[in-house]
Amino acid sequence: MSNNSRQPIEKKELFGVHFNIRDQQKFNQALQLLRESTGGLPMFSADNLITWNRNISFLREDYFYQILAGSESTDVEKSCIWRLYILLYFAEHCQSVAGDYVELGCHKGTTAKRVTEKIDFENKGKKYWLYDLFEWKEGDEHTHMPGHDNPKMYEDVVERFSDQPWVNIIPGPVPDSLLQGFPKTIAFAHIDMNHPAPEEAALKKVLPNLSPGGCIIFDDYGWWGYSAQKRILDPIAAGMNLKILELPTGQGLLIKNS
Repeated sequence: MSNNSRQPIEKKELFGVHFNIRDQQKFNQALQLLRESTGGLPMFSADNLITWNRNISFLREDYFYQILAGSESTDVEKSCIWRLYILLYFAEHCQSVAGDYVELGCHKGTTAKRVTEKIDFENKGKKYWLYDLFEWKEGDEHTHMPGHDNPKMYEDVVERFSDQPWVNIIPGPVPDSLLQGFPKTIAFAHIDMNHPAPEEAALKKVLPNLSPGGCIIFDDYGWWGYSAQKRILDPIAAGMNLKILELPTGQGLLIKNS
């Protein structure tokens, strides 16, 4: 083994947006003290996740580097890059699994578009099913997001995927919208609706159709503010002798082995 192979690889770091911070000044001071106390070890600080002394391997991939360096992604989207890395890893892993892809809660279609950049749906004969309310009204229980301020949100998402006929975009509340079309066999599902009721209905519908080897990523599963989703999703998975893995990114992962 050469001496060079024993040397650490080039240091990569990322500092981005955090959520639920009540005192930004104190948080910044604490982060600075943390950086000083770790002696300059590589750090990732974004999306309510702070780590140090990690390789942060995805920052070395040109695909993710281009996302972070480009101007088309917002600061929040860039800060959620670790979530995207995990999502795309398992989306690619499921390419050889029988069935279509599903995203429940696609919002502006940003994440779904990234998936279409990685998966050759046309040549693999798979479809991609996207579901969302595509609106928010005063009094609605689901989380208000900036995209909801666009009255043409649905139309813009349709236009975004207009050159990809294998993408089906279905508006309306889950589970009612699933009656408009739903795959009989699913390879991969991404559930991100920020509310326990539609996520409960979604999981009950997805799990029986999920192929062996198929995966589900839950975007909100590990976030304490969305604990109601964990409470309602765990028993559904357990009913099929499955268990959701909580990830440090706040996501949840379920793999259907048989």
